[in-house]
Amino acid sequence: FIEGENQMAGYSKELIVDAFLHRFRLHNASVEKLEPMANEFYDKVGKDKFRVYASVDATVIREYKEFLKNGDSYPRWV
Repeated sequence: FIEGENQMAGYSKELIVDAFLHRFRLHNASVEKLEPMANEFYDKVGKDKFRVYASVDATVIREYKEFLKNGDSYPRWV
């Protein structure tokens, strides 16, 4: 049992995928093509396997939520 892991069950697909994309956005990388691929992959493998394959653990979620809490946000690529 890792502290914070039990809270992951309540996280939405959008939050988990956005936390994954956060690492790319921090470096001004366009996620225009990556975002639909990440969503499709999540749909294919499910939440638990996506988190493992994409390395989205409780720490990544916490860092992303802290980023949002500070009022920062990213533009949505159209």
